[in-house]
Amino acid sequence: MKRIITTISFLVLAAAVLSLPALAQDHQDHQHKAAGGDVIVGNGKKGEVHFAAQVKAGDVVLKPGMYQAQHIVEGNDHVIIFREMDMPAGYKMGNTQVGKEVARIKCKVEPVAKKVSNTRITLRTNAAGEKEISEAQIAGEAFKHLL
Repeated sequence: MKRIITTISFLVLAAAVLSLPALAQDHQDHQHKAAGGDVIVGNGKKGEVHFAAQVKAGDVVLKPGMYQAQHIVEGNDHVIIFREMDMPAGYKMGNTQVGKEVARIKCKVEPVAKKVSNTRITLRTNAAGEKEISEAQIAGEAFKHLL
């Protein structure tokens, strides 16, 4: 009995030690510093958004439909990428195919009090009377992205 407990303890300890480098690697890959020195965790966070009407995303007009919004860091630039998503019959959040990239917009990042649980897009009306994206908050991030 003592031998079984010792063997199980050894296996648990070995599994824990072997998983540490993977956890450390993941943590390092997802940290970036904003211009103000704030650490931004979650490069690559993604969320789903649905637009009922056409919306301008930078210089691109997004048609009504479902999109994946993703925050990435390219060098010193923060970028929001929008990709088309299919909404087939029987659609459920999280089970859709992501299509091609349709918009890539540089943004400024500002911290918020706490992480958001759902992706939020704030719209404004521009001088031409068109709806355009002014701010994005990606699920799982404690930052707002000003466009």
